[in-house]
Amino acid sequence: MLIRTFVVAVVFSMGPVLAESRRPAPAHGSSQAEYPPEPRSTRAEPDEARPLQWLVRAQNEEGGWGSEANTPADVATTSLSGIALLRLGHTPSSGEYRASARKALLFVIRAVERAPGPDQFIEPEGTLPQRKLGRGIDTFLASQFLGEAVKSMGAGEDRRRASGALERCVLKIQAAQQMDGSFSKDGWAPVLSSAFASNGLYAAKDVGARVEPKSLAKSEQYMMKGYDSKSKQFRTDDSAGVALYRAAGALGSAARSGKLNDAPALAARERLTDEAFIRGFGSYGGEEHVSYMLSTEAFAKAGGDEWAKWSKSIRSRLAAIQRENGTWRGDHCITSTSFCTAASLITLAIRPVKVSPPA
Repeated sequence: MLIRTFVVAVVFSMGPVLAESRRPAPAHGSSQAEYPPEPRSTRAEPDEARPLQWLVRAQNEEGGWGSEANTPADVATTSLSGIALLRLGHTPSSGEYRASARKALLFVIRAVERAPGPDQFIEPEGTLPQRKLGRGIDTFLASQFLGEAVKSMGAGEDRRRASGALERCVLKIQAAQQMDGSFSKDGWAPVLSSAFASNGLYAAKDVGARVEPKSLAKSEQYMMKGYDSKSKQFRTDDSAGVALYRAAGALGSAARSGKLNDAPALAARERLTDEAFIRGFGSYGGEEHVSYMLSTEAFAKAGGDEWAKWSKSIRSRLAAIQRENGTWRGDHCITSTSFCTAASLITLAIRPVKVSPPA
C-alpha cells in the first residue's frame, strides 16, 4: 500500500506548473499506477475509424458505457458517448450505428424516469465522472445528449419519452443552480460540470424545452467572472488549480452568448496558444479532453484563420496522444478510455457552422 501511494504521489507531481496558479494535489488520486501508459501513436493525423469502432464495441447490453469495456455503465459516460455518435452522424434512426445510438438514448431515458423528483440526481453516487466533475454531471450531460438526440429525431414514442426526460433534466439542472450562477461546488474540477450544465440547458432550449432565461444569464455571468481583467488571470479555485479548465468554460459560454470578443474570451483565446497552458494539469486526463472539446466548439464559432490554426494544432495533439489501438485514455483523474475517447471523437467531429450568404 505504501509503494502504491508513493507511485501515485510521484505521478501527480509531474508536469509543468502553470503561471496562473499553484496546483493543489488532486483530491481523489490517480489510477495511472494501475494502468501504465500505452504506446502513443506516430500518426500525423488522428485515426477516427478505429476509436469509433472501439466505442461501439465497448457499449454494454443495456445500452450504456462504463469507464472501460465490459464495466458497469454510468449516465455521464453514456451521454458523452451518445453525443459522439450523434456528432458523427449516427442518430437513433439513421447511420451505420443507429442501433447503438438508440440503445444509449433508451439507457439515459430510463435513468431519468427512475428519478422523477426535480431535486433528484439521476445516478447513484460514486461514479468516476461524479468524483472528478461533481455529483450532478450525469444529469448535466444527459440533458445535452437528450437535447441533441431530440433534434435529430422524427415524431414517435422515442421522441416523446426523450422530450419528457429532457424536461425533467432541465428542472433538475435549474434546481441545482447556486446563487452565484454555478451548478456544482463538489468534485475535483466543478467548473467543468457547470459548463456542461449550461450546455445542457442550451441544448434543451434549442428543441423547445422550457428553460428559464434568468438561469442562462446567471450561468453566463458566473463563467465570465472567472477572468480577472485587472490581474489578467483566470480564477482557479473551482478548477483544481488548472486555469485551462476555467478558460475553456469561459470560452464556451462566450461562444454560446455571442461574446467571443469580450475580455474573458479574448484572454482564453490568447492563452490557448501557449503550450504550458494547453497542457492543463501537465498530463492528459479526461478534464483536458473535455476542455479541448469545449474550446474547439468555441473556435469553430469564431471561424476564419483562428479556427484553422486551432483545428490543425488540436488534431495534431490528439494524433500524438492517441493510443496504438486508436483510443484515448486519461493519464490522471478521469482515466476512463470510454470517456476520453468519446470526448476526443466529438472534438474531431466539430466543424465551423456554414452561414449562407443573404439572398
